[in-house]
Amino acid sequence: MFRVAAVFALVAACGSSSETTDKPKPARKPEPTAVVPVGPVVNPTDFDRSCTAATDCVVIKRAGCDPCACATEAIASKDMAKFDEAQGKLACPEPDLGVRCSPCQLYSAACEAGRCAAVAKF
Repeated sequence: MFRVAAVFALVAACGSSSETTDKPKPARKPEPTAVVPVGPVVNPTDFDRSCTAATDCVVIKRAGCDPCACATEAIASKDMAKFDEAQGKLACPEPDLGVRCSPCQLYSAACEAGRCAAVAKF
């Protein structure tokens, strides 16, 4: 009887130790990578960002020449023509036709404390 109890104790000990070692480890979040713009850029901070409502703002791309750039910045819509003009003056390199871009996170324009902001949509 003592042997049976010892065997059960041994099996139970082995079973519980394998449970703790066989559990999958939580996945690590990848470290964010620095975004390196392709060619010259138009900096959104050079444009008006004042607003009284979200409709006063528009979401734009920061990197003017990067074919994979996503619209992640916001400026006042009244400065959109000036932004488009500045972007039209960029001397962009020829695009790499073989480049494949990842999908962009979608952002919407918001007015936060009188300043235009881009807010991620979920």
